[in-house]
Amino acid sequence: MSHTSSRFILRNCACLIAAIAMFGLAACGSSDSDDVQKLTYTVASKGKAVTIEAPESAEAGLAEITLTNDSKGSADLQLIRVEGDRTPEEVVEGLGSAIQGKSFPDWFFAAGGVGTLEAGESATVTQVLQPGDYYAFNTEGGPPDAKSAAVTEVTGEESDETVEGDTTVDAVEYAFNAETLPSGATEIAFDNIGAQPHHLIASKLKGDATAEDVEKFFKTEQGAPPVEEKGTKSTAVLEGGEGQLVTLGLQPGRYALYCFITDREGGPPHVFKGMVDEVEVE
Repeated sequence: MSHTSSRFILRNCACLIAAIAMFGLAACGSSDSDDVQKLTYTVASKGKAVTIEAPESAEAGLAEITLTNDSKGSADLQLIRVEGDRTPEEVVEGLGSAIQGKSFPDWFFAAGGVGTLEAGESATVTQVLQPGDYYAFNTEGGPPDAKSAAVTEVTGEESDETVEGDTTVDAVEYAFNAETLPSGATEIAFDNIGAQPHHLIASKLKGDATAEDVEKFFKTEQGAPPVEEKGTKSTAVLEGGEGQLVTLGLQPGRYALYCFITDREGGPPHVFKGMVDEVEVE
């Protein structure tokens, strides 16, 4: 396997982790509404360490979540909602199991967030928060550390709000439902209508490459990647039944949409199960 191939796989496995890289159907209404609560998360470099700052509390319901990457490298925001009283050590252990393709704890739910950003970038998603403790992880920043775990307590009643967009990408087992996507700064509703956790990675296809070529590449790790690493965009992981509004900022062209997350029961990444589809960005 070439160095380029190896680096590309490692980068997208990081998206997977961030993924986890994971959950109820997210929120309705316009992200322009003054009633929507706004939550800001910041990833920053402090010496050799990379830290993440999170709000201490939030209300259940619709929320605009902004990640600002003030670190020196790439960063993301993966939220993990937990049920019951769990220690940071337990949450980190659960995340490690998910990353390794093992079964998820039954109290551990991937809960959206913001996909990978380069240094100096920021991005905002709109989704619904349910009551519970939300742990924030930067899965691009190395192994999770319980000592630096940031947690937001979400209080209030269970929310039945949903998110809606002019353009929608649905994730199911094991495929994406989308015909065309808009280019540029357009909000897209990413809805996980399946039973398993999913995220979305969008990479521009090279030449005449197909979705089948992408699946084969990740299974065999042979040859040059059939997709462009530069310009690849990703979302955070959502559990089945959840959704969020995201702005991917894609350029026009043919893209592969794929998912590296595993089933909650463990197993291979979904891309190995054929969760790769082609879409035209106009």
